[in-house]
Order: sequence, then structure tokens, then C-alpha cells
Amino acid sequence: MHASAAPMPQSRSYAPVDPWLPPGRGVTIAGYNIVGGLLYVGAQLAAPSQYTVDPALINPTLPVDLRQPDWGGQGLDYWPSYSDIPPQARAAYLAWLADGRRFPQAPIGYVFLYFYGLERRVLYDLQRDRSTAAFELPIIHQEVRRLLAIYGGHKAFKRYVGQFEQVLDMFTAEPSAKAPAPTRDYPPPLRLRAGLGAFAAQGVPVPADWALTWIRSHPEYYPRTPATRCAAEFDRLFLQRYAARYGKGLIVRPGRKNVTLDYRPASAGFRGVAELTLPGIPDVLGYAAPTRKLVALADECTADLEAYSRYLGRVPDGQRSVQAQALLPVELVNLSGGGAGQAIAWARHRLDARELAVVPVAEFSAFISSPQVAKPAKKDVVAMAQVLGRVGVGIEPDPRLGGAVLTSGSMVLFAAPDGPTAAASDAYQAATLLLHLAAAVSAADGDFDGTEQRHLSDHLERALHLTADERRRLHAHLRWLTVTSVKLTGLTRRIAGIDAGQRQYVAEFLTAVAGADGRISPDEIKTLTKIYRLLELDPALLPTPTKPAPATEPVVVRPAQPERGYAIPQQAEQTVAPLVRLDEAAIAAKLAETARVGALLGSIFTEDEPPPVAAPLPAAAPVAGLDGQHSGLVRELASTGQISRAEFEQLAARWKLLPDGALDRINEAAYELAGEPLLDGDDPIWVDRNLLGEMLT
Repeated sequence: MHASAAPMPQSRSYAPVDPWLPPGRGVTIAGYNIVGGLLYVGAQLAAPSQYTVDPALINPTLPVDLRQPDWGGQGLDYWPSYSDIPPQARAAYLAWLADGRRFPQAPIGYVFLYFYGLERRVLYDLQRDRSTAAFELPIIHQEVRRLLAIYGGHKAFKRYVGQFEQVLDMFTAEPSAKAPAPTRDYPPPLRLRAGLGAFAAQGVPVPADWALTWIRSHPEYYPRTPATRCAAEFDRLFLQRYAARYGKGLIVRPGRKNVTLDYRPASAGFRGVAELTLPGIPDVLGYAAPTRKLVALADECTADLEAYSRYLGRVPDGQRSVQAQALLPVELVNLSGGGAGQAIAWARHRLDARELAVVPVAEFSAFISSPQVAKPAKKDVVAMAQVLGRVGVGIEPDPRLGGAVLTSGSMVLFAAPDGPTAAASDAYQAATLLLHLAAAVSAADGDFDGTEQRHLSDHLERALHLTADERRRLHAHLRWLTVTSVKLTGLTRRIAGIDAGQRQYVAEFLTAVAGADGRISPDEIKTLTKIYRLLELDPALLPTPTKPAPATEPVVVRPAQPERGYAIPQQAEQTVAPLVRLDEAAIAAKLAETARVGALLGSIFTEDEPPPVAAPLPAAAPVAGLDGQHSGLVRELASTGQISRAEFEQLAARWKLLPDGALDRINEAAYELAGEPLLDGDDPIWVDRNLLGEMLT
């Protein structure tokens, strides 16, 4: 380490130690007993510039006016020097020193005059003779912090002394010490640059906290809203992912350029800028390669916090809510406290080690309701499902898989040890749709018995090759159907999309379900008749009502080459449990197009949607200043609280707009109107209905 000044001629001779009072040394001047040392006292001491007497030197031979001390500092100029200030000012300065250098209302000029000596000692004397540096530097550092605590309210003093403290940090801190706090100051803190350089010079990995300060303090990194609004969450996520990705940390190769600092001394004795250099400590903060890695990680963390940040933008005090926890990256989720912890405790209590439990919808909704919103929206139910899924609890119906958002009645909790459900397969979707029709038939006689339930679940599990997780979910869905009134009204138009072969399969399967308990009741025949007519099949093909009778042979539900019609098992003298035999080959062949079947069956149970039409420009007034196309798109969102990405793309295409551009333009208009986005999320895209109403009025 060396220090130089500009201009700073070479010293002809130097012996600075005589006037210096080391820490703890006392002195009496003009009757004032001054303890603590850290002063220059003597008759002669050249300034570092060598042009004048050092401003900090206290010359005991100079006059001191003890009768009229200048308590207000009236005789001080901008750069005071003890040898030049009036005798009255010398008296006040010596009194301040003797009082412990602590009077808060002391004129700042006296504090600066004392600080000049500390500055000289560190930047000049100890750089030429470091024999006492290890002892003195920590003491001087502590004294500087004390002065800042008392006089830091003065802006000029805080600026000069704050910069000087960075120099002391550079001289005294160990590379393994805790990272400094991030700052947007320019240039970045010397303490940070010196610490990072020391890691590189020693080949030591950069610890996570230093990497975080590195990226947050980098002059070319501009944090986006999630990193500032959710600063604590961003920091935690960055630290965890940095450790997961880089272990003990990045190892940075040292370059040739060392850490330097153009230090502007407060003392006029330096006459200019002192350039400080740390030999052997590379200035790595601006290196492109490691910075790119840190920026990429920071951007990743920011992106994963965007949904959470937008939620807090709407609900500033909602950090502990179920909805907020559901939006957090998995590393940050707190499942032990707040709304999420309460919901999980409730669900575990309700299950009580069982596979499934029927619970009131009102209890479930209580964890995601608020005084402002009595009935939770779909996104709230999805949030609750996500939180419960993280601890192995599933719900049915589940809106993520096409289930209804319930406002009353009952729902089902079930054990889901495989974790959160990612998406529903085509096979599972087809199974649930078939269950709806089958449940209507089985419940028609008011007695949905266990045999029928087993037949439903067993058939669909095997025929559709469901995974273990889907099987558990299907059982839960079936349980929900048994406690729910399943209706067949309003399906005539929607059934038109199913072809003849698929209708035949559905009809035969439902007939088999009805006879699974060894009989088909008149009520079941009535329901089957309705379904046959919906399917545009002849009800005459239905069997006649039968009395309970055990089967002597397994019932063939789907022969490999089926004939039109259905045969009911004959009565036999023996009494055995009813059996069902499945023709797996025929079923597999029939369901080879499961995705198409599921989509067509799905159309039976979805709500009516208007057919796609060419989008004319609206004649109505623009929405929130948008043009005609964007206004028309916004109006079409009025009937929904959320829309899938695919549906939004189709909607944008109808209005001859690019999806991403339309989303950005609409949100810009929403921000201008209310300071919040109208559309939130990637897939699905949530619509803020309150804001939408405001935009449409």
C-alpha cells in the first residue's frame, strides 16, 4: 500500500514521529489537560505537501486567549489550520479536546481540525513507517466511528469521514469478514472492492453474502421492482441459489489492475487528490465473466418473484397469506406460520391419517377469504391447493385440473404423497368426465353403493392406465361425486360433438356400471334412458329392470368385437359376489385416442361459450385510452376471472394482435389508470376484475 498526493513533491527528509501523541498519551497545553493522545503537538511539522505547516499541528508556543474563547467558531475559515486561527479559536478548540472531543454542538470546524490529524496519520505517516500500524489503525478506526456517531449529521463531515472510513476498512478488515452492506453509491465501496480482490488474490471462493453485495452494488446492474419491493425475499433466494449453484462460491481469476482509490483528503495539507493503491489486490468487481453469472442469477431470482411482487403490490400486508406463500419460490415458502401454516394444520387435522376426508367448503374457503372478498376466486383456490400440495394434501375438485370452484357444499381432501400435481393427463381428464355420467346413473336410485363405486374406480384405473397419483385423485373425485348432486340438464347441445363410436362406448360403460351391483333398478333405467337420448342412441337397446341376482360367470363389459346391445347376467342357483371382467385389449383399442375422447367429453360439462366470430372494431368508446382492437379485447375479458395462455392467444388473434404486445399495452393502460396491471401471471392469466370494472366504466 502506498499513498501519493497531487501535487506532492518528494520529501527531502522525514521524521514525523516526534510530534505525534500515540493513543492513551496525555498532554497539558495552556492549562488544558488533554487525555487520549491521537494528536500532533510540537513546534514544527511540515504538511504532506511540504509547502506549509501541517494544519493539525498544535504548537504550544502560539498564543491562546483563555478570556474570550470562540465558542461559535467565528474565526474559522473553510480549511482551518491551528497555526493560523485566532487565539480565541485556539482556546475553544483546546477546551473541546480537553472535554473529550464529544460536545455535540461544537462548531464543525474544530472537529475537522482534529480529524486532519487522524487523516494524516493513516494516509501519510503509517504508510512510511508501519511499525505501529497494527496497533494504531484499529484505535483510529474506532475513533472515526465515534466521531461519525456524534457529528454525522453534518453533510460535509459525513462525506469526508465516510470516505476515510472506507480507507480504514481497506487497511484493517480481513477478507473472510462479513460482507459490507450493499449500496448504490458510485464508485462502489472500497471495502467491497478490496475484499473481492483479496478473495481473488488468494484463490478463495467468493462467499454468498459477498456475491450478493457485489451484484447489488454493481453500477451496471439495475434491479427491477421484485428485487426492490421484495428485497428480503430476493436476498434470501439469491443466497440459497448461489450456494446451490456454486457451492462455496465462485473463484475469480485475478487480473493485472489493482484496487485504487482517488481519495480527496479533507486536510489542505495534502493539496489535492491522494491516490491510494492496494498492491497485489486486483480490482475484480468490474470483471465481465463473473458479473454476467451473477446478473443471470439475479435475473432468475427476480423473474421467480414477479408474481409474488405483483400480489404484494395489490395487498401490501399480505406476506403471510396463503395466496402469497403459494406464489413464492419453493425455497422461500414458510409452511409453519401465517395463513399457510394454519391451513396446513387444519387439513392435517381433518385427514387424521386417513386416505381422504369430506370437508365443508366453508371451512376450506375461510383460509383464503377476506372482509373485502367473501367468496374466493379461482386463483385463491389454486393458491390454497398449491400450499396444501407441498405437504402432500390434495383437494377435489381441483380448479387446476378443470374442477369447479365451489362456493358451498362439500369437497374432499386426500393424501397425495407424491407432492403437488403438475397437470392432468388426457387419460385422467377422460376418467373424471366419464365418472360424472356414471355417477348420475348410479345415484339415480338413491343408493350409490360400494360395489358401484369399486366398479367405477377399478374400471377406469385399469382401462386408462392411470398413474398412482391419478388413481388416488380419482378415488377422491369419485368420493366427491357421491356427496354431490350430479345433474344431466343442459347437455343436449354439447353432446353433438361426440361421434357415434364414442357415444356407443359411453353408453355401454354406463350400462355396465348400472348393473355392477347385480341389478338395474327402474330409476337407473330412467336415467340411462335420458343419457341414451342425449347420446342419440335408441333406448330400446337398454335392458329391462332386474332384481338383485348374483352372476355365475364374469360379465364381459367390452368384448374384442362388440355387437350392438347389452346382456344382463342370468340368475344362477349359486350365491356369489358379482364379478366384472374387462376385455383389456378392446378397451385399450377403444381409448387409443384418449386425448380426443377427453376433449370431446369435456365439452359436455363446460359452460357455454360464444362461437368464434370475426372481430369487428367496437363502436363504443375506447377503454382506458386504448385503441379499438385493444378495447375490444379487454371487453371480451369481462366475463372471466382467468384465461389460459392458449385462450388469450386465440383471443388476441381474433383481434389481429400479438399476444405479448397486447398484454403489455393493456397493462400499460391499467398502470396509467390505477397503478396496477390488469393481467397477471403466465398460464393461466388472471384478470383483476375490480380493476377491469374501473377500466370499463
